[in-house]
Amino acid sequence: MKAKIKVLGIACLLIFSLALSQEIWRKCIIVIDGDTILLAGNEKVRLIGVDTPETRDENRPIQYFGKEAYEFTKSLVEGKKVRLEYGMNRKDKYGRTLAYVYLEDGTLLNAEIIKQGYGYLYRAFIFKYFDKFWQYEKEAREKKIGLWATVKEPELKAAGKGEDTIVYITRTGTKYHREGCSALKRSKIPITLKEANERGYTPCALCDPPKIKKKKGSRLNI
Repeated sequence: MKAKIKVLGIACLLIFSLALSQEIWRKCIIVIDGDTILLAGNEKVRLIGVDTPETRDENRPIQYFGKEAYEFTKSLVEGKKVRLEYGMNRKDKYGRTLAYVYLEDGTLLNAEIIKQGYGYLYRAFIFKYFDKFWQYEKEAREKKIGLWATVKEPELKAAGKGEDTIVYITRTGTKYHREGCSALKRSKIPITLKEANERGYTPCALCDPPKIKKKKGSRLNI
């Protein structure tokens, strides 16, 4: 009797393991943001390890390259089947499922967004593919693709030399900064002073970056 129970237990374990190993495919109904999607069954999924500029925050304007990141993710996954791989935590504090999202051709969506320059490595915690994602971001920066293609020189130009002066923004903030500002600890995205102003970023009060001022009888001056 004990032997039969043991065999039955092993068989159940094998069946359970097989069920877990099977690939479950779900349809992506809507892309909410560059790093967040909605699956059939109304399950909201936040991609692990990648952060893209915001487009859905009602308290601030759409961030630089936010629309482009949204459109890129939408072109890859909306209306298509995906498979999820989970990390250490299944949910975030907002109740969203945290996952790596694979497409039917094997593409890891989280990684592809970073590879093509539409998002950054999420640095708030260490995760399974942290080192790989960091390398993908580094390569995108070096190739100057996606959001990294906005400026020609990585160094900060001298203040007061024109609208092409390089300043820096972060992935979530609404202000622009000088290089070396303490607000740039987590992310540092180079952008021209002209573009920072056009996109609604305001100067940081801490590092006091150059500003564009209007003068009578002239165009924009610094």
